[in-house]
Amino acid sequence: MSLPVTLRRVSAEHPNASLGGMANLFLASVATLYFELLTIRYLSTEVRVFTNLKNLPLIASFFGIGVGIILGKPGKRLSAVFPLVASVFFSIIRCAAWLHLPNTDVSWTYDLSQTAALGSFGRVWYAIRFIGLVFGLSSLIVALFVVLGGFVGESLKHIAALKGYGINLAGSLAGVLLFSALAFFNSGPAIWLLVGFALLVPFFPRVTPIILFLLAISVVAVPQRNTFWSPYYKIDFVPLPSPDASHQGAAYSIVTNHVWYQFLVNLSPAFLQRYPNAEPNRFLAPYYDLPYRLVPHPRNVLILGAGAGNDVAAALRHGAQHVDAVELDPIILRLGRQFHPENPYKSPNVTAHVNDARAFLKTTRNKYDLVVFAFLDSTTLLSGFSSLRLDNYVYTVESFGNARDVLSPDGTLVLSFATGRNFATDRLYKSVAKAFGVEPAAYFTRYWVNGILLVEGQGRTTIIPELFNAGPELQAKQNVILATDHWPFLYLQNRSIPTSILVVSALFLLTAWAFLRRLGLARGMTSGFSYQFFFLGAGFLLLETKGVTQMSLLFGSTWLVNAVIISSFLVMAIASNAVAAYFDISKVVSYGLLLFVLGADFWFPYSLLNGSASWMKIVVGGGWVALPVFFSGIIFSHSLKRQGRAAEALGINLFGAVVGGILENSVMVGGTPILGILAITLYLMSALASMLFRETDLAASRVR
Repeated sequence: MSLPVTLRRVSAEHPNASLGGMANLFLASVATLYFELLTIRYLSTEVRVFTNLKNLPLIASFFGIGVGIILGKPGKRLSAVFPLVASVFFSIIRCAAWLHLPNTDVSWTYDLSQTAALGSFGRVWYAIRFIGLVFGLSSLIVALFVVLGGFVGESLKHIAALKGYGINLAGSLAGVLLFSALAFFNSGPAIWLLVGFALLVPFFPRVTPIILFLLAISVVAVPQRNTFWSPYYKIDFVPLPSPDASHQGAAYSIVTNHVWYQFLVNLSPAFLQRYPNAEPNRFLAPYYDLPYRLVPHPRNVLILGAGAGNDVAAALRHGAQHVDAVELDPIILRLGRQFHPENPYKSPNVTAHVNDARAFLKTTRNKYDLVVFAFLDSTTLLSGFSSLRLDNYVYTVESFGNARDVLSPDGTLVLSFATGRNFATDRLYKSVAKAFGVEPAAYFTRYWVNGILLVEGQGRTTIIPELFNAGPELQAKQNVILATDHWPFLYLQNRSIPTSILVVSALFLLTAWAFLRRLGLARGMTSGFSYQFFFLGAGFLLLETKGVTQMSLLFGSTWLVNAVIISSFLVMAIASNAVAAYFDISKVVSYGLLLFVLGADFWFPYSLLNGSASWMKIVVGGGWVALPVFFSGIIFSHSLKRQGRAAEALGINLFGAVVGGILENSVMVGGTPILGILAITLYLMSALASMLFRETDLAASRVR
């Protein structure tokens, strides 16, 4: 099959690469992966619509990189426009609140919010704004990464295929580690862009691009008072008005990613006696006392989602002898230590743990008189490579079973949530009942907007008379879908993909295909060569998502786990590339081992590792999760070694990753096991394409 002119033009390989060419490839690869992570993190934080469509920036960047790698060096006009587009894009993100972009949102149920209350014209206008915002920003992402991918593709043309691919992987790994290091030190967008644009200076050595880069950094660096950046959130910490001038710091408000998160309040008896009408203190006091109406004087208390310390302070006020306070976000915990008026984290009776709640439940050996599930609801997602909510594995049947196991014989579990009368409350109620084998006591509270309080254990027999008993209403619910580790979607009403995601995904694919046809690249993607690399890319992305979900169940849904998984996959790909360079391993053997490992994973006993030491989890669990990547990498590198054309192969591989990112949404229907099923299917299709592809066709295409 003849390749289009564009593809034939970039397919030549130059095996004798200079040191400068290899350095350029490495630096371009670092910058490309770095900006990919930066874009996903920053955009989803500031523009709320991308919180629930978080894999859209991912697939948009993959698509842009793929196009850029195939086309090679960007032309003068595109290179000249890049600094301006980058400056505009990041300035829009920084000014999103002023432009009211966070208000164009999808609801916590993943679908378009509040459209039912609008008239016909209102719904149409809402949809136009929604689509316009999503595709306007996605188009800018594609434009940026076409240029970045072009620098990678141009360098690949002058380096032997396997060597170039290895350098590209090493650069990508360095990009992940660089951004992860900045996250570790809680840096913000101004630092992110300063480092990122510094990586690009060798590719834009003139004065004008540098001025535009500095302009973007200056806009992003405009001071935001009392704003902090953690690995998970943008945190706005706002002091609230005090009852009088002598009591500064009586209350604070914490806002994460533009959504209110928590008040930090003084609820001590002395303060409330002196200022009985102080708000929000007066309003919140009964809420935080509720668990201790059920368990008046607990000895050992576990608080999951301890936040800035309100729940911890309540436990201490009611005589707790020891409190384990588990909080995922280190910055929120630090703010609580520094500013909480009651100083709960300074008590010798409190041990703070920066950890995922589920991970702590599975590793602690302590027994508790009271376990409090505070408001763990998150406004971010599991990772840049997944549509799973960060907190979902905390609210599953298995998680509630873990909580049951850490209760003392007469212990009590209390769970609070602001879901009111809807399917999420039904799911929570039935999931807790499944874990404990008995229906929990349930109350609708008036202390919180649409609040529900669930009680299990010894305290479930204690009546709170002033609250509305929700038990009979919730017991009567039928056919409620439970939240489990296999289907952890607390916020999805049914096993279905929300309309907003389906529409956006379909429109993106149609637009992307039209763009490829316009560039003359579509015809080159219909050969066996293209199909093989396409399906390898789609399968790889599903493996990555699958690995993140599996390791999250072992270590918790933390940013560090995500970084480690992505890095380990890249390390496996580098190792397989090195093996393929020196050994000629049969494709049949590689595909066979890959499919065997993927099939065996359905029966791999991950649960047996829960009580193991961290090093054992990393070596055994992490090694097993990453093993398929080694065999898929062998296949990729082996095919690249035989067929050459590294730029084209990588570009088409990334187009496959775009489709893999969209297929990832099927997890909302089939649960996490479907990721493995789809990965096996895609790798089988890759193997079939490899067998059908004839080397004579490749030789003919090279001649033409």
